[in-house]
Amino acid sequence: MSRGTGGTSPQGLFRRLSLKTVLLWALAASAAGLAVGLAIKVFSGSEGGAAQALVPMSIVFANVAVFAAVLTVRYVLPKMSGFPVYVRFPLAVITLIAAGVFGSGLAILINPLVVLYQVRNALMIVTVNGVVALTIGAITYNYELLRQQIETVVAERSKLEQEMDIARTIQTQLLPTSFPEPPGWDIYGFSVPARQVGGDCFDVIDMGNGRFAVTIGDVAGKGTPAAILMANVQAAVRALAESGVEPRQLMRHVNRIAYSYTGDSEFITFFYCVLDTRTGEIRYVNAGHNLPCVLRSNGEKEFLDKGGLIVGVMPDVEYEDAVVSLGPGDSVVLFTDGVTEALNPEEDMFGDERLEDILVEHRHLGARDIEKRVYAELTGFVAGAAQADDITMVIVKCYAGAAAPAFYEEDSGPPERLMVGSLPREVSPQGATLESPPKLLVRPRRA
Repeated sequence: MSRGTGGTSPQGLFRRLSLKTVLLWALAASAAGLAVGLAIKVFSGSEGGAAQALVPMSIVFANVAVFAAVLTVRYVLPKMSGFPVYVRFPLAVITLIAAGVFGSGLAILINPLVVLYQVRNALMIVTVNGVVALTIGAITYNYELLRQQIETVVAERSKLEQEMDIARTIQTQLLPTSFPEPPGWDIYGFSVPARQVGGDCFDVIDMGNGRFAVTIGDVAGKGTPAAILMANVQAAVRALAESGVEPRQLMRHVNRIAYSYTGDSEFITFFYCVLDTRTGEIRYVNAGHNLPCVLRSNGEKEFLDKGGLIVGVMPDVEYEDAVVSLGPGDSVVLFTDGVTEALNPEEDMFGDERLEDILVEHRHLGARDIEKRVYAELTGFVAGAAQADDITMVIVKCYAGAAAPAFYEEDSGPPERLMVGSLPREVSPQGATLESPPKLLVRPRRA
């Protein structure tokens, strides 16, 4: 038997109408019938054996009529669901009335003498209980519609949650779970999506020979569509970066690829740079992203604004790249607007100025500790307000002169890393400040 007809089989009937449900309906119908029978008996002032039979007759009729109406609603009216409303509604009323009439006949056959001797009272019982049955039928019908809608919503939500879990797994696999540890450098990043999946991404790609591509991006939107779009962009960036394409050419190719995936209202802000850990040089291109901040050891700030148009709005866009150098104690901080545009309960914005003040205050710390302090300040600022956008940050910190390779000693390793998707934890990484930098051993350049 097919799934479509299984619900009307005897097995389906008993499965849907459990013993508990039947007993509850019988109790309710009996109570209604008892009340109606007693009221009519008292109202009519009838006495004698026939009058005494009015009450049990009312109880029996109430049960028969109510069950006829309930079964009609649950197993007859659904067959009319394909009809238009102006046809379905009159048919439903007629069907319920017919069920009531059928129930009346059954009830009268139980004790026809009552009808003969108490015709007026018997008709009152039939009429009142018939109205009760129709009312219960209408209530049951609306309940069934509501139940079906709830079941549909629950099924759709369950399917959506499964899809979100798959999207989150894919997105997590695309984000870095660990970070490279080039000598004299500290690289760290994390992302906290506003939903189960988000439209932010970041990446650190080892290009070989001491060169690393560092990226951060933000899709206009949240949820699964944004995550899928960003996954496509991130895959394209990784493939092009590993081929050694120059930043401005890479961004031009990525824009063309993204344009084929985005709709009219979709776009991506993106920042791409290549760090040469041997020289401290960073070549970058900024495609409409929040301006990364180069934080100098003396507290001065420099913002990376060279690049071009946001990604995905025009097919052919030319980008320009620029170069900036980091020295000992300098950092470059990449972030998305989920940081600066976070709102507290009073709808005040966290803002760029507050972020820059925190960065300057903690500029002597390692990359992980800087992000930990920023996130702590951000969490305190929003004070429990709902997160409206994804929060993503990446920090690259230079500890020592990078012209000659250097290696951490065994007793002073780089700061502890945080896995992607986690929140900063309270740790005190060794060598986190310039006042007590990690001990370095200078070794000859390897061939």
